[in-house]
Amino acid sequence: MSVSYTEEQQKVIDTHGCNLLVSAAAGSGKTAVLVERIVKMVSDAAKPVDIDRLLVVTFTNAAASEMRERVSNAIGEKLAKEPENEHLQKQSALLHNAQITTIDSFCLFVIRNHFHTIGLDPGFRIADEGELKLLKNDVMGDVLEKCYQEGDEAFLHCMEYFSTGSRDRAVEDAVFRLYDFAMSHPFPEAWLQERKKDYEVPGMSGTAPEQTASEQAAPEQTAADGTAPENNVDGAALMETAWMRDCMEQVDLSLRGLIVQINQCVMMSELPDGPYMYGELLEQEREQLERLLAAQNYEERYLRFSTLSFGRLSAKKDATVSPIKRELVKSIRTGIKEQLQTMQKHYFARSSEEIVRQMAVCGEAVRALVELTLLFQETFARTKREKNILDFDDIEHFALSILLRRNENGDVEATETALEYRSHFAEILIDEYQDSNLVQEYLLSAISGEAEGHYNRFMVGDVKQSIYKFRLARPELFMEKYNTYRETDGGETLRIDL
Repeated sequence: MSVSYTEEQQKVIDTHGCNLLVSAAAGSGKTAVLVERIVKMVSDAAKPVDIDRLLVVTFTNAAASEMRERVSNAIGEKLAKEPENEHLQKQSALLHNAQITTIDSFCLFVIRNHFHTIGLDPGFRIADEGELKLLKNDVMGDVLEKCYQEGDEAFLHCMEYFSTGSRDRAVEDAVFRLYDFAMSHPFPEAWLQERKKDYEVPGMSGTAPEQTASEQAAPEQTAADGTAPENNVDGAALMETAWMRDCMEQVDLSLRGLIVQINQCVMMSELPDGPYMYGELLEQEREQLERLLAAQNYEERYLRFSTLSFGRLSAKKDATVSPIKRELVKSIRTGIKEQLQTMQKHYFARSSEEIVRQMAVCGEAVRALVELTLLFQETFARTKREKNILDFDDIEHFALSILLRRNENGDVEATETALEYRSHFAEILIDEYQDSNLVQEYLLSAISGEAEGHYNRFMVGDVKQSIYKFRLARPELFMEKYNTYRETDGGETLRIDL
C-alpha cells in the first residue's frame, strides 16, 4: 500500500536545485519524508543519483543507524518489485559505504583519508573523556606554575581579580569555559584574540586606577544631587561594544517572547468566558513591554526597567468567567514579571557610566585571562600531539583545516580536497539542523556547491526542540535561515514549514 503525503511533505520530497530549509514540528513526519526524499533521488528513472553521492548527517549514531535501516528497507521494497533493476541492485550494494553518519564520523572519514595534508600521524587514537579530563588538569597546573614563576604583572592581576580566596580553581574554571567556547568556533585563536577587545569602549581613555577587590565589586556612588558622576563616555558608545550588542540582542529576543505571552493573556481576557476584568491592566502592561522593546540604547532601557510597575489584578468575582482561564492568565503574568525581574538583575542593575568604569577596571584582567586561555590551548594541543591522541574538538577542527585554508589576504577559501568533495556529493542532507554549531556550518558549507552557484544543501529541524545550547549548539543558524529564506519557489533558497 502506497503512503500518502501532504502537499507540504510532497514538496519537501520533490524540491531540488536550491538550498532548502524545512522547519518540521514534532510529529510532522520529517524522518519519513527525509527517507522518501533520499529513496526517490536514488531510484529516479530520469536522473538517478548513486546513494554514495549523498551525504546524510544526523545528530547521533542511533539516528544514523535508524536512517540507514529505513533507506535500506525502502530500497529493498523497490528491488523486490523490480528484481532485474540493475541500478537498484547497485544502490543496495553501495549502501554499506554510503555516508549516512554523524558529523564526527564524517570528520573522521575525512581525516583518515587526508591526514597527510595536515601532517597528522595516522596512528592517532580518540582519547576517552576521563583521560582528557586528567590531561586538561595536568596541563592547566603546568601552565599556571610556569606563569607564576615568570611573575608577569598582568597575569598576577588576573589571578587576584578572578580567584576566590587563596585558590586558583575559579580561574581554572574560567579558562576551561573560555576554551570550550573558543573551540566551538571555526578559528578559535582568532575568536579569542577578538575577546581581548570586548571591554574596550570607544572614547574610553586608558584604564581605571588601581582599586581594591571590594571597590571593584561595588557600584559607583552617585553625586550628592542624585546624578551620575562625570564620565567622558556616553551610553551610545557603550552600545558600540560587541558584548553589549550581544546582550541587547538577547534582551530583544526575550522581550518579544514576553510580548507574545502577554498578547495571549489579552486575547484570553477578551473571550466570552475570559477574565475581562484584567483586560485594562494587561493592556497597560503590554504597552510597558512595547516601550521597553522600542528603547534605542542601554541607558534608555535601564531607566525604563527601573520604573517598571505591575498593578494588582482585579479581585472582582463573576460566575461567567472560566476559573481555568483566570488562573492561566494569572500564571502567565506571574511568569512575565519574574522574567523581567531576572533580566533587570542580569542586564540593567547599573547605569552605563557605572558599567564603563567597571569595564576599565576589569578589562586588563580579562585580556590576561584570554592570554592564559591561549597559552593553555597551545600547550594542551601540543601535549595531545605528543601523545598522538585526539578529542572531539580536534576531529572537527582537523577536518576543517583539511577542507579550508586562509589565503594571502587572510580570506578563507576551499582546499583542493574540499573541491573534490564538492564534485562528488550531489546533495548534503542535514537532520536536526537546529543543533549545529559554527564549526559544523563551516565544514558542510565547504563541501557544498554554494560558492560555485550549485545550491545543494537540505536542512531539516525544529528550533523549538533545540536542547543542546549547553553543548554550544547554535540555533541562531537555523533562525537566520528561517528568517531570510524565501517561502516561494524559484530562488537559490527556499523554506518549507511542516
